[in-house]
Amino acid sequence: MATLLLLTILQLAVHGYAQAPAPGTVTIYDFTYAGDGCPSGSVAYSISGDGQALTVMYSSYTATTDQGLLNTRKRCTLTISLNYPPGYFYTLGTVTMRGYAKLDAKVKATVRVGYHISGRIGQGSATYNFLGPFDENFERTSSFANAVSSECGRVRNLNIVTEGRVNPGKPPKSGIITVDSTDLKLTEIYAINWKKC
Repeated sequence: MATLLLLTILQLAVHGYAQAPAPGTVTIYDFTYAGDGCPSGSVAYSISGDGQALTVMYSSYTATTDQGLLNTRKRCTLTISLNYPPGYFYTLGTVTMRGYAKLDAKVKATVRVGYHISGRIGQGSATYNFLGPFDENFERTSSFANAVSSECGRVRNLNIVTEGRVNPGKPPKSGIITVDSTDLKLTEIYAINWKKC
């Protein structure tokens, strides 16, 4: 029974990889960003050789209570043009958020990630909540709710909006959350996100 289960899982894994474009054929040909969470020169990005993971790194993405309400909310909008072989479409599967937060007792912090594909209806979303006291690095992975897929025969922009927010509470207390990097996993081995048309 255990052997049969293992074989079934391995077949699913192989099937998942068979649905993805060939290694080296998924590239980024344009990448732009804007927002108070990602000033010019503060974002770097890369895509894995197998086209299944996009990494975005921020160097100036911090929401904090240090200046009252002025910097308690930060946003960044990414517009990504993917180039991939015809005959495929995709859905974003999970997003892993890495960073650091330091929150006094009862101070709340939230990081939200949403994406949509130009010309398509709907938006995928993921939310991470933190409650003080909290003082540590974090790594959180979540699947996108209401995931949206691209379409066959048309390559459109992938649009991602991230937001970091700190709520100091009443009376106001101290809090900071900083986003070091975001990993957008375009596929996972058991969730086939690249598909053939």
